[in-house]
Amino acid sequence: MRAWSLSLTLSLVLAVAAALVLAAPAAFAAGPDGAHALSLSAAKKKAVRRAPGHIACTVSGCHPTPPGCRPEMGRYWDGTPTGFDIVVCPRRR
Repeated sequence: MRAWSLSLTLSLVLAVAAALVLAAPAAFAAGPDGAHALSLSAAKKKAVRRAPGHIACTVSGCHPTPPGCRPEMGRYWDGTPTGFDIVVCPRRR
């Protein structure tokens, strides 16, 4: 009888843990003001326009470059191309 009680308790604990894991994403989907993240209303969403940027394919993957920076071809010390881009930003004064 004790073994049955232990397995029932373990099953109950696992069921509660699974319910919490499944319910957690829904609880975090709401924003800080209570607005739901999956709202389909276009009237509530504001369009944010960004200036078109450059994409640099570096050794660590392809990423957008920061504003004011540009991609250039990377070269080895002897001048041969590496096949990857480098990101060049102007100096800050």
